[in-house]
Amino acid sequence: MFIAQGRNNPDTAIITNPGYNTVLPEGKSINSLGGWERISPPNTEPVFAYTDTIDGVSVSVSQQPLPESFKADVTGKVSELAEKFNATKKITADAVTVYLGTSAQGPQSAIFTKDNLLILIKSQENIKDDAWANYIKSLR
Repeated sequence: MFIAQGRNNPDTAIITNPGYNTVLPEGKSINSLGGWERISPPNTEPVFAYTDTIDGVSVSVSQQPLPESFKADVTGKVSELAEKFNATKKITADAVTVYLGTSAQGPQSAIFTKDNLLILIKSQENIKDDAWANYIKSLR
């Protein structure tokens, strides 16, 4: 398992199909979001990300298939992972439990699962809880 910290390699190829099912905000295409970028190292399970905005704040949305090690206890494993990121605040977006963490400087991390994907969203600034929830609800 690899949890991406964000898009940080400008030389990485942009692609439109990562090879597994993904979710995107309703009404947006991967082309309109600038494509997928592989952000995991070679010879590891693939993790892909795109950039978007939530309430005008830039975010990096990374997705990977739910790791095998999570499948027996998804709720527990996601909670453990969230603790490692100090993402201890819980919000709910429909039936999805989202763990939010906020750094002292303002950027936030949201960790959750949806449609058999492990998803991490990193923001550049603080985002209101209801905006997080609305964005996560829009992922289809």
